[in-house]
Amino acid sequence: MVWTTIPRLGSCLAAALLVCMLAGCGGGPKGPALFAVKGAVTFDGTPVETGRIEFRKMDGDGRAYSGEIKNGTYNLQCEAGKMSVSITASRIIPGKFDKSNPDDEPQPVGEMYIPKKYNDKTELTAEVKSAANDIPFTLTK
Repeated sequence: MVWTTIPRLGSCLAAALLVCMLAGCGGGPKGPALFAVKGAVTFDGTPVETGRIEFRKMDGDGRAYSGEIKNGTYNLQCEAGKMSVSITASRIIPGKFDKSNPDDEPQPVGEMYIPKKYNDKTELTAEVKSAANDIPFTLTK
């Protein structure tokens, strides 16, 4: 009689362990709710061809969300709230080449042309709402 209850006990323990493991999967806290943010980015009236845009929370953990700027527009997912925004972009300087490596062809030289007041020392802010957001940025020198 003892030998017949041991296999049943083992099956019950295995089932209980499986239930506990499944309960632990996906039961943890989810990340914050994210909302669509998109918009146009221009510099001196011209669309920013390529670059990066970053939205950083101004309170709490300072979490950042970034996206690529392509053909003057960006599209990303972000938490709702007050954000500090930084924008970076580079472009090739026409006619300027790096000739420092004599074994290599001259390479075009680029420049970061967006002023620091929009990136390293950003003055840009945005309020991301709990819905779809269209937030354009019109940058000037």
